[in-house]
Amino acid sequence: MAYEQAADRYLKALEATLAPDMVRGVYVVGSAALGSWRPGRSDLDVLVVLDRPMNASDLAMVGEMHAVLEATRADGAHSDALYVTPDLLGARSEVRVPFAVDGVFQPEGHRTDPVLWAILAKHGITLRGPRASELRVAPDPAWLREWNRGNLESYWRTHVGHRPHFSKQDPDASVDPHLLAWEATGPGRLHATIATGEVISKEASADYTAKLFPEYADLCAKAKAYRLGDESVTCAAAEAVRVIDLVEAVCNSAKELP
Repeated sequence: MAYEQAADRYLKALEATLAPDMVRGVYVVGSAALGSWRPGRSDLDVLVVLDRPMNASDLAMVGEMHAVLEATRADGAHSDALYVTPDLLGARSEVRVPFAVDGVFQPEGHRTDPVLWAILAKHGITLRGPRASELRVAPDPAWLREWNRGNLESYWRTHVGHRPHFSKQDPDASVDPHLLAWEATGPGRLHATIATGEVISKEASADYTAKLFPEYADLCAKAKAYRLGDESVTCAAAEAVRVIDLVEAVCNSAKELP
């Protein structure tokens, strides 16, 4: 399924759920917006701008909509979404908004972040409403760098704690290759944003990280191949240890960036 099909499916469901005058805009963000949508690998990431906050009835209907989309997607993409009001567009806010992740809807709990606004401003795909480029949501560059530095330390660096788990295993023991793809591409995306101000895809991150740390180029190449749909990619415990080493190296390097 191409992202256009997934987006059309989601939009039709949304239009059948909420009153047309309640929805100001619908935008595709995430991997599809960055040009790296991969069938079977990517979710559909959508930002919905609502005229007003959803009430209890709206939340129930949208929750049911996501449940149906998830139950009927077969091997298609999860429909993930954030629901915001216009006052939150581009804002540095602690407000928690309704969202769906892996197709599961949560009435509240997700905070928006500058990476979302950066993607929307430069790459957002408009399904409905004003053009994404006209929303003027580009984040302050200092905030974007600050957020990415914080995420590297609070999330990615904690993965170093998994090293003992893999070190104790037989070096040739099989590990889910999704781990390799996630760890080898995730931190590099943040490093690139801190260094350049640009938000890049996971595939571009594999190339960026390989240039930054050529000693791990083999792992980055395997991660990229997996992301591109190569079902033959495998990962051994010894490679899992090395990819955790790579995560730590990326985090350490980012701390040295201006």
